[in-house]
Amino acid sequence: MKTQWSTSTYTVDDRAEAIRQTIRDRVVPVNIALPERPEDVHCEVSITGIGRVQLSTVRASPATVERSLRLAAADWEPCLFLSLQHVGTSSVVQDGRAATIRPGTLGFYDTRRPYTLLFDGGVDTHFFRIPVAELGLPDAVLGDVTARVLGDGDSVAALGVSYLSRLAAVPDLHTGPAAEHLAATTLEMVRAVIADACDLEVAARAAREETLGPRILEYLRRHLTDRDLTPGAVAKAHHISLRHLYAVLAREGVSPGEWIRRQRLEGARRELAAPGARRDTVAAVAHRWGFTDASRFGRSFKEAYGMTPREYRDRPHAL
Repeated sequence: MKTQWSTSTYTVDDRAEAIRQTIRDRVVPVNIALPERPEDVHCEVSITGIGRVQLSTVRASPATVERSLRLAAADWEPCLFLSLQHVGTSSVVQDGRAATIRPGTLGFYDTRRPYTLLFDGGVDTHFFRIPVAELGLPDAVLGDVTARVLGDGDSVAALGVSYLSRLAAVPDLHTGPAAEHLAATTLEMVRAVIADACDLEVAARAAREETLGPRILEYLRRHLTDRDLTPGAVAKAHHISLRHLYAVLAREGVSPGEWIRRQRLEGARRELAAPGARRDTVAAVAHRWGFTDASRFGRSFKEAYGMTPREYRDRPHAL
């Protein structure tokens, strides 16, 4: 889902709260200090998802953004932010360090700990939000890049800046069939930038391998209703061989084909048990959960739950 709006559509007195609510609800919970005079507050925001990567482009009046200890301790998905300056400068303060971000450089900060962002000259920045779990890097490695600036005189980071700038500048890249692949490419690019900066390429590669199993299972959960979800497609999405996929999931005690089948059956069962399930045909429910053969679905369902899908849906007091 894409969010795009401007404070010009709000009354002057409502602008500050509109900014705070949008950032809090759609990006990350933070405290935002804005100009005291309401007429000096302005902002244009564009927020879009590229797979699991979120891109926010913000142009606004001067601001100070703070994630307090209380907010950092809240139960939100841990994320790493990349700040890519478009025009002007900004500063990031975290973990006892402070850095100034200029065009052509990247700044990093981690939502699990307090930080402060200073936009004394106004905001004109692209923000990339990446779940920590998707990166598969040790916390010590991520902690080493917070409040550091990468890009100047560093060929790998400079390549990352060029790639991310292009990605941010072309909205057509954010949607469509290529978006999921671009998200995977973006994650690999960010990993490369961080690993190179920390001189921990070997450690980073090992960490990615260690977390590959959980990341594949999370991918399977997100794409469970895709009818073309096959072990081969999953292996391709993670840039590994089919043999490697089976080996990784074997360590998790999972056979991918059987796991997908069981999870899809369970999803269909929950839907058939829900109030109003009779509004759809059993075949429609099966189709939504990736089953292309209604007869085969029926046999598998009965084998798993002891009755046909129709009997299960129509039984009294289904829970």
